[in-house]
Amino acid sequence: MKLCINVKAKLIFAFLIIIFLVLPLTGCSHHPAKTAQEMQAEIITETTLGPGDIIEVKFTYAPQFSEALTVRPDGKIQLQLIGDVVADGKTPEALRGELMTRCKPYLQHSELAVITRKLYQARIYVGGEVKTPGQIDMPGRMTPLEAIMHAGGFDMRSANVKNVIIIRHKNGQRYGCALDCRNALAGKEEKQLFYLEPYDIVYVPRTTITKVNQWIDQYINKVVPETGFMYQFNAAHHTIGILTDQPNSLER
Repeated sequence: MKLCINVKAKLIFAFLIIIFLVLPLTGCSHHPAKTAQEMQAEIITETTLGPGDIIEVKFTYAPQFSEALTVRPDGKIQLQLIGDVVADGKTPEALRGELMTRCKPYLQHSELAVITRKLYQARIYVGGEVKTPGQIDMPGRMTPLEAIMHAGGFDMRSANVKNVIIIRHKNGQRYGCALDCRNALAGKEEKQLFYLEPYDIVYVPRTTITKVNQWIDQYINKVVPETGFMYQFNAAHHTIGILTDQPNSLER
């Protein structure tokens, strides 16, 4: 089967493939598809620090030691007072406690604050029938509709706004839900909307995907680890073809 994808907005499909290539694949399985209400009720993963994050360590009674720091690729930060400290995988509060303990031998009062200035990993991806697909930084809480607006909004010529797919990778598993954005677009109160988490993918299809997690399993979990797909570019028609031998029976 050959899917023709407009170059202007559909290069994101290749982008999504790349994203899933770098996500951990070992032990991945899929849950039954969730409802928007179930996604809304999920406990938001506690924020932990990682490479590229920018923090500020502020000493209450020794401001001369306060400094802004970027978590290095090896997961460590370096303080002028105590040297290297592992920050990767720790919450800001946990790091604060460790720093206070380690600074006690050097300061009479080691009270300090760890302030998160920028989370490098706080980003999501928007693809499909939107005007400017790609990666979006999350300045704070963001709903799927807000993410789509950050991506230029729906391409109303082709977007299926009643079947927006949210894909989440969590605890070694990928799962998703379908979201109907028609009420939100009409300015009506929308109870389906929920907050995204870092690395969530918002995908706006052309057609209706009826079995969300089977679609994720068939076109992401099973396709990506293998090499059974290729791209064809038609310069005359400005299309990219994705060739696969599996019929797209989950869309209609």
